[in-house]
Amino acid sequence: MDIPLIRSYEEQAIDTVVSVLNRAKEALGERQTLKQLATTRDTVAPQGKVILTSLKCPIPVTSENLIRNTIEKKWKLTETFMYHLKYVSRSTDECSQYYYFEAIFSQPTALYPIPQATVSVFFRVEDKQIYPPEVRAMPMMTFRIEGHRWDHDVRHVLLTSESLLAVIQMKMKFYRRIEELQLF
Repeated sequence: MDIPLIRSYEEQAIDTVVSVLNRAKEALGERQTLKQLATTRDTVAPQGKVILTSLKCPIPVTSENLIRNTIEKKWKLTETFMYHLKYVSRSTDECSQYYYFEAIFSQPTALYPIPQATVSVFFRVEDKQIYPPEVRAMPMMTFRIEGHRWDHDVRHVLLTSESLLAVIQMKMKFYRRIEELQLF
């Protein structure tokens, strides 16, 4: 008996979009090789998911390494930005320990080697303490962009350079308005 594989709705939706695109291309007379079909799927669904299995004790050290790896290799933000990552603090409540990190992104240019505006991304790693040590759950990692309200799970949300550039441009517009008002 053949049991079909269980796939997430996201995977099913991506496969549906890719098959529709490929049928449309075939109707236009374009033939694609398997490699071209695979790259079509990659462009529709970029692999921005982060796997948290490398988070082990000591969590602050492995978290910092995972964040650096994610920024540089998964999200590829270093192609557009320079960044500085720092450990901010730790807090504890009755069921979890939280570790906080801040990544400050900037775009230095020849005209302004010290950037006029930066954007911060705040990371939080939650290590749940409610399970016994032998059955400990995987720590959770979320991030929040400066000025935004929502925390995003790094396993599901891709941080793009466009979202960081939007915050920098918003700050630059704000600075120009202050200059126009001549408050300082």
